[in-house]
Amino acid sequence: MIRAMPLPLVRVLAVGFLCASSAASVAQLTLRDDIGRVIPVKKPAARIVTFAPFLTELVYAAGAGHRVVGVGTHSEYPPEAKKLPEVQMGANFSLDVVAQLKPDLVLAWAGGLKREDIDRMTGFGATVFVAHARTLEDVPRLLKVIGQLSGNDVTMQVSEYEGKLDALRRANADKPKVAAFIEIWNRPLTTISGTHFLSEALEICHGENVFKDLRGVAPKVSWEEVFERNPFVILSAGSAGSEEEFRANWTIRQSIRAVKENRLLYLDTEAMEHPTTRTPDGIAQLCGALDRMRPPAPAVVQRPAGRASQYGM
Repeated sequence: MIRAMPLPLVRVLAVGFLCASSAASVAQLTLRDDIGRVIPVKKPAARIVTFAPFLTELVYAAGAGHRVVGVGTHSEYPPEAKKLPEVQMGANFSLDVVAQLKPDLVLAWAGGLKREDIDRMTGFGATVFVAHARTLEDVPRLLKVIGQLSGNDVTMQVSEYEGKLDALRRANADKPKVAAFIEIWNRPLTTISGTHFLSEALEICHGENVFKDLRGVAPKVSWEEVFERNPFVILSAGSAGSEEEFRANWTIRQSIRAVKENRLLYLDTEAMEHPTTRTPDGIAQLCGALDRMRPPAPAVVQRPAGRASQYGM
């Protein structure tokens, strides 16, 4: 005869099975970072260090800002980030400073660390996720990654970001398209290609980057090439310290029609320095600025009602 198992023991075994299954599922979760490394996720991060301003913003946007214990230089948004210990980057980077913060998660910019520094940080027990952000789609993608690493649900944040972009696309879809030159540096004259998020932002505003076909992310161009492509507007994106400086750099180029007709647009907004959840607000400002220079839409000819023409129109 098979005897029934006592009910308390059944409950203990069931709870044990569920805990084991849950632990196994966490241990099996792995992510791949933006330089191709496989990142195992064993538990939600409790102490986070961010090595780039855009990563700092995204962690706070994902609802994990209270777990940040250190930030890279120039992390000034949100304001709370400025109160945290700062980790110097580049030649002044110190592994000892990072170790003293005791992070269990380090979020690093793909262009900001040497591979040996990454390996050394993993050696003292930190999970290191290396990220890049070049396109508008990188924002929801990285929000989801940070959500997985921190154990936070970011569904609402992703939906809000994507909803703002969709609304901007609809609002600008029927406006006359304008060709633009985007200047990110003046000496040497440097622009961005179609793979950069600023080019995407321009498209949302129903503009077109005249150098979107070039290779690379930030190609150098000549004044002659700008003249040949004849942009309707010239846009400064962090290329000068002030609007006065930006205009002074271009005023001497009167052979370029956009300069001659004073279609120089200085965009002064932190929300467009790198793609974050604030970027849709910066794009809205860009669209509004372009509207002030955009040519009027072609007039629609209204035909009188009544007899149809011989062409059926």
